[in-house]
Amino acid sequence: MATPSTQARGLGTGGISIGFAKLFFLFAGYAVSIYLTQLVSPATYGDYNVLSQFITVPNMVLIQTLLFAVSRPMSAEYGVGCPNYDALRRRGFRVAAGFGGLVAAVLFLGADLIAGRFMQDPALADPLRIVAPIPLIYAVYAVNVGTVNATRRFQLQASLDIFMAATKAGLIIAAAALGLGLTFILGGFTLASLLAFGLSIVFVTLARPAGAGAGAGPLPPMASFAIVLAVFTAGVNVLQGFDLFLLKRHAITAAQDDALGFYSSAQLIARVPYSLMNAVSLVMFPLIATLHAGRDHAEISRYVGATARVCVLLLAFMSSVGASAAPEVQRLLFPAAYASAADELRLLVWGMSGYSLTITAAWIFNSVQRTRVAVALIAVPLITVAGLGLALVPGRFTAGAAIAVASAGALAGLVSLLALTRSFAARVPPLFFLKVAAAAVCVELAARAWMPAGKLMILVKLAALALVFIAVVVATKALNLVEVRALRKRPAGEAQPGANAP
Repeated sequence: MATPSTQARGLGTGGISIGFAKLFFLFAGYAVSIYLTQLVSPATYGDYNVLSQFITVPNMVLIQTLLFAVSRPMSAEYGVGCPNYDALRRRGFRVAAGFGGLVAAVLFLGADLIAGRFMQDPALADPLRIVAPIPLIYAVYAVNVGTVNATRRFQLQASLDIFMAATKAGLIIAAAALGLGLTFILGGFTLASLLAFGLSIVFVTLARPAGAGAGAGPLPPMASFAIVLAVFTAGVNVLQGFDLFLLKRHAITAAQDDALGFYSSAQLIARVPYSLMNAVSLVMFPLIATLHAGRDHAEISRYVGATARVCVLLLAFMSSVGASAAPEVQRLLFPAAYASAADELRLLVWGMSGYSLTITAAWIFNSVQRTRVAVALIAVPLITVAGLGLALVPGRFTAGAAIAVASAGALAGLVSLLALTRSFAARVPPLFFLKVAAAAVCVELAARAWMPAGKLMILVKLAALALVFIAVVVATKALNLVEVRALRKRPAGEAQPGANAP
């Protein structure tokens, strides 16, 4: 008999847990960035961000491909007690060991070639070697994370995120404070991933679902889904770091190396919307996968429509406040020199929000087994930012990169909304966008009326701008709160685990 702790969780409960973890992850990331800008040079800070984003590409390809390749078939069996629980995990571990080990070996053995030819900086070879084991660690870790995600243990999943963020931040900051250099600073990332993997083993062992089976029959196919999902995930992560990679290749002077460091601080702030919206993707995936398995198209349409409106509203909220107060945000978090990236931040925060909306939409398509559509959605901004970036960065450097990101995000956001409304009959009224736009314009006007100097007053201004946006949204009734509350309920088509088990 299922206990309350093993019952399926709706978007609200799981979203709050994972959303809190993502928020903590963001705060930990800010702590790292703020301290590193105080402890290392802008050029070293820029190199840290370039390498972090570079290693993120294979890491996220492996962790997200394996996480969802385990989570999707296990989620589909959740209502009948997960009869193939052990078999799905064994298959995941075999794939993780093979592909994760291969990627780690390529990065370790090819560090000199990658640093010298691709990044145009041979000094980055040793820092790259220190993070080379992470893809293998992340791959096997992803199997455990996929397991807790599929079995609706969102609180455990959130705890893993928090633990990883805290240990990574602590170890990286400690290495920088001791003056150990970029190689050892990045070594803190490697050690943190090992510790998080150890904790994930404990969580999976303690949280095995009642009635989970060793394998009741042939497993659902994985190869085709995993390959397309790997392509999709690679596209997502290359998209987020393409501007940094392009800037690094064109940074031929010391001044440009410093400008890259300033730009990377703005990019970190601009990723806030994406990081928070990632929590929605992680929770929506298993819920929509279950509804899709039960062919509950009406419920999917309702969930997708409400989620799209909530995402647009939240993204506009964060982006309007961040863009309108860009100089103040840079001064609040970083040394004075980093305020030179304020103009780039204005563009990046809107562009990254467009990326976020597109990625959220793409994960919805992934959850209903339409991964090729998801790949096509990601291809839109990737092709756009690549074309514009290659044209603009050589002449305009960071300004050109920011323009490319903003343009790609705007186009991608529009295409993703059209795809959701047409494919799922999701309801997103045009008047809703006008109301959200009105709120954003009011925030921009309010921001121009007051330019505070001290950090305390900057915080007051940010809070005031947030209240302006909320006030306009409430006054125009841009969002139906009844629909938002409905997202917190377990989907009507999702059975209690074990209810139909033999």
